[in-house]
Amino acid sequence: MSKREKAVQVTVDEQKLPDGTTMSVLKIGKDTIGTVQPLADRFAAQLTDGDVYHVKTVDEGVEVLLRDYHLHRG
Repeated sequence: MSKREKAVQVTVDEQKLPDGTTMSVLKIGKDTIGTVQPLADRFAAQLTDGDVYHVKTVDEGVEVLLRDYHLHRG
């Protein structure tokens, strides 16, 4: 049998950091799955377990976080 697809609520909250930059916090339901924050000319997508991926855009960072979440969820 195939599994039924479920709708998942994904939200991106913006938080202002003390240095004036904006960090995006990615949540699925009430669970935070990671953050995307600017680095010099790129962005860092960080998972809640500490893994960091360097990406070119915020959208790419969100995609990386979602892909990792779906790959490793239980």
